[in-house]
Amino acid sequence: MSVKTANTQKKPRNKTTYIPAPLPVEGVVRLPSVLAVLGISKTSFHEGIKAGKYPPGKLLSQRCRVWPVTEIRTLLSDIQNG
Repeated sequence: MSVKTANTQKKPRNKTTYIPAPLPVEGVVRLPSVLAVLGISKTSFHEGIKAGKYPPGKLLSQRCRVWPVTEIRTLLSDIQNG
């Protein structure tokens, strides 16, 4: 039988979140910035990638995917032009 003591408080998480920023002139951006620019949800974006509507991006590491700003700007111009 285990006995719980009064000092069983959880440690606070030191989680750093990524805050979306406006598109830079050049370089790459992460998913929150892409979603903020397009104004769609994460699920809609991933479904669009599967359908071939949106670019898949590139992996920087095993858990970090980025999108070149040039691809996002091209996507935005294609959306505006129809």
